[in-house]
Amino acid sequence: MFGKWKYRHKIASIIFIFSLIPMLILGSVLFFNVWNDKVDAILEKNEAQLAGSVTGVDNMLTSNVDKLLFINSNFYINNYLETKTDQNLVGIISFNDYLQSVAGAVKADMSNDSVIIYSLSEDTLNGDYLRRIDSLGNFEPDGGGQLRRDILASDTGSIIWRLATLKGQGSSENRTFIYLYKKMASLRGPLAVTEIRVPFSSIQRYFDVELPENSSIGFDSSIGGGRFPIAGLETEGGAIDAGSSRHYEIRNTLKSGIGEIVMKIPRSLVIRELKSYLIGAAAMLIGVMVILFVMVEIVSFYLTRKLEVLFRRMNTTVENLLHNENLQFSTADDEFSRMGSVLHELMVRVRDYYQRINAYETERTVLETQLLQERINPHFLYNTLSTMRWLSGDERIRGVIDSMVRYYRIALNKGSSIITIDQELEMMNEYLKLQKFAYGIDFEYTIRIQEGLGNTPMLKHLLQPVVENAVLHGINGRETGGSIDIRVERKPNPELSSDEVWIRISDNGDGIDTEKLGSILRGESDSMYGGYGMINTRKRIEVYYGKPYDIDVQSESGNGTTVTLRIPASA
Repeated sequence: MFGKWKYRHKIASIIFIFSLIPMLILGSVLFFNVWNDKVDAILEKNEAQLAGSVTGVDNMLTSNVDKLLFINSNFYINNYLETKTDQNLVGIISFNDYLQSVAGAVKADMSNDSVIIYSLSEDTLNGDYLRRIDSLGNFEPDGGGQLRRDILASDTGSIIWRLATLKGQGSSENRTFIYLYKKMASLRGPLAVTEIRVPFSSIQRYFDVELPENSSIGFDSSIGGGRFPIAGLETEGGAIDAGSSRHYEIRNTLKSGIGEIVMKIPRSLVIRELKSYLIGAAAMLIGVMVILFVMVEIVSFYLTRKLEVLFRRMNTTVENLLHNENLQFSTADDEFSRMGSVLHELMVRVRDYYQRINAYETERTVLETQLLQERINPHFLYNTLSTMRWLSGDERIRGVIDSMVRYYRIALNKGSSIITIDQELEMMNEYLKLQKFAYGIDFEYTIRIQEGLGNTPMLKHLLQPVVENAVLHGINGRETGGSIDIRVERKPNPELSSDEVWIRISDNGDGIDTEKLGSILRGESDSMYGGYGMINTRKRIEVYYGKPYDIDVQSESGNGTTVTLRIPASA
C-alpha cells in the first residue's frame, strides 16, 4: 500500500510521523505530570485528614494503656490480692466498692466499657470487677487457655492485645472489641491479670468524616481478626479487595502496633476531576495534528516540485525523448538540477548510441542481403565433390572427398544449429580423417559413447575447436604414437538434481603449462593456434545452456591434456 503512494506523499508521511512522535512523547510526559500532581494533591488532602483521625485513635489507645498501668500499680488492689486479708464479708464488700469506684473512673471517658481483674487465687468469688483467672478469655476457641499462658509468660511491663468479635444476644448484631491485658505481680509472683475492653466503635467514631465518593476506611489488624471496616463503602457491604488496582491506598500504622488504618480512594475520582483537562488535551492534540499535516503537505509539495517537473518531462515515449533537443531541465544549483543535468547528459549519449545502432542495423541488413545473394548452394558443393571423386583415380583422394561430403552434409544440416550427439561424433570422425590427410599426422583416435545418449540434442560445432586444438596443439609434431580419445558419458549433478552429459577429449601430447593454459582459455594466446576457438565454445555453452554448464581443462606439461564439456542430458 505504502509502495504505491506518490513520492511526495511518502515524504509527507515520514515527516508527519517523525514530527508527531516527539510531540506525543512530550504530551505524554506533561499529561502524566499533571495526573501525578492531581493524584498527589488528592492523596495529601485525605492523608492529612486520615492522620488526624489516627492520632485520635492512638491517643485513645494510649489512654487505656495508662489506665491499665494505673490499676496494676494501685497499692490497695495489689495488697488485697497479695495478703488476702479482709476476706470477711465486710472486707469483700468494701473492696468491691473500691473496685467499682476505680472502674467508674477508668470508664469515665467512655473509651472502654469493661474493666476486670482476674485473680489467680482459686477462692476468689466472681463479681463484676473481680473474677477467677479461669474465666479469662472465654471468647477464645480454646476457652482462653493459650491466652492465659501467653499473658502469664509475658514480662511484667508487657501489654497483650487481642481483637475478637462476640456474637450478640438474640437479634443483637455481633460486636467487635479490642482487649488489653497486663499481668499484675508482686515480689512473690503473679497475682492477677487486668483486662480493659475497648469497643471497636470507639475507633470508628474518630472517622466520622466526609469521605470522597466510593472511598473507604478499614482496619488491618495484626492481633487477629483480619480486616475490619471502619467508614465509607466497606461499612455498607461493598468491601474492596486489598490488592485492587482501581484504588489508591493511604496507610497509617497505629503506634500501639496492633495494626494499620487503611484508606482507599478510587482512581475514577481522579479521572472524573481530570475529565475537562483530558477533553481539552485531546482537542488540542487533534488540532495540532491537523495543522502539522497541512504544513507537512505544503513543505513536501515544495520539496518535490522540481522532481515532479522532471518526471513530467521524462514521462513520454523513448522516441520523443531521443528526438527532443530541449532536454535541459533547470539551471539552479541544487540536487534536482544536478540530477536533471546528469539525465540530460545520459539522454544525449543514449541518443548517440541509438543512432549508431540504427546505422549498424542498416549495415547488417545490407550484409545479410549480400550474403543471401552469394550463398553457395549445398547441392552444388555435393555435386562438385562427387564429380571430383569419379575423376580421381587415387583411392586416398576418393576417401578424403567422401569424408568431406559426409562432413559438410552434417555441418550444413539445412541451416539448423542443433544436432544430435551421434551426428556431432560422426562429423568429428570425418574431421579427424581429414586432419590426418591434410597434415600428414600419424595418430590413432577412438570415439566411445554410453548407450542411450546418441539422440541427445546439442549445439553444433561444440567439439570441433577442442578436437582441432588436440590435433594441432596436442599431438602435432609427434612422429608416431599420438592418440586422441573422445568419450561421452552420463554423470549425475547433485546441485541440479539432474544428469549431465560429459564429453571428454583427451590427447597424449606434451600438455600445456598452467600459465599458457589460462591464456588460451581467456582467448589471449598469441600462439599459432590461439585460444579464440576455446573461448568461443565456452561462451556458446554459457549463453545457450547457462550456468553451471562449462568447459573444464586438465593439463600438465608432458602429460597430455583432457578437455571436458558439460551439457544437460536432456533438451
